[in-house]
Amino acid sequence: MHRILKTRQSTLLGLLGGLFILTVAALFSHQHLGVLFNLPGLLMVLGGTLAATLVSRPVEDVVRVAKSLRTLLRDHEVNADTQIEQLLETAHWYRNGNLQAAEQTLEQVRDPLLRSGAQMVIDREPLDEIIKVMQWRVAGVRNREQSDAQILRTMASFAPAFGMLGTLFGLTRILGNLGHAGLGQIGAGMSFALVTTLYGIVLANMIFKPLAIKMDRCAQQRAIVMNVILEGIVLLHGRRHPFIIRDTLSACMVQQPGTSQSVPPLPHAA
Repeated sequence: MHRILKTRQSTLLGLLGGLFILTVAALFSHQHLGVLFNLPGLLMVLGGTLAATLVSRPVEDVVRVAKSLRTLLRDHEVNADTQIEQLLETAHWYRNGNLQAAEQTLEQVRDPLLRSGAQMVIDREPLDEIIKVMQWRVAGVRNREQSDAQILRTMASFAPAFGMLGTLFGLTRILGNLGHAGLGQIGAGMSFALVTTLYGIVLANMIFKPLAIKMDRCAQQRAIVMNVILEGIVLLHGRRHPFIIRDTLSACMVQQPGTSQSVPPLPHAA
């Protein structure tokens, strides 16, 4: 199968594994984990990062990123098998002149790119127009996903700065009470203040940057599927035999990194 994306397992494994390692390291370096808990500092880092991101990006873009993150954390995959199978079935009916059966097949297609492209073929639109429209749609999806990943990188750049800002606030408070506090209180206050820097570093390097890289990779692999669909629509327009379409798309998938070499069998004999 062309199981190009399966993100939930690796994403959750990385996040939980990183959290476990940090917890174990904290247990070995501290008597208790309470010294690493600083709710005001965490709120400052998260709130400051979000506020700065909203200043630099439209609100709707930030909301879209939140929805994209939910997709990454779900058991979600982009699977080219279903699209290719539906394309081959449509090609079978279209090549034999049964447009009604071809349109009935399209009613079951959930992929918007495949559905619109095949519908334009059935409607006898010029090939150049079909390619142009589909390329616009592919570029639009690609640009949107790249923008989402860039927002996460922006958040990764803001988080350490707000972590340091929280530390500076804490140090300012310590210095203000320097004449009235003992050495033990100063040490505890210093530790409390430095935790915000830790929060900023962890959020940037264990959350935001890895998720941005993951989102980029998912976008690249979705682009592979969309380009394969585009090639299939061109072959469909030419009324090519479903066997030819299958072999051509198989060759396209083999040339792409991270994909398997099989293409689903033909649903009908032509």
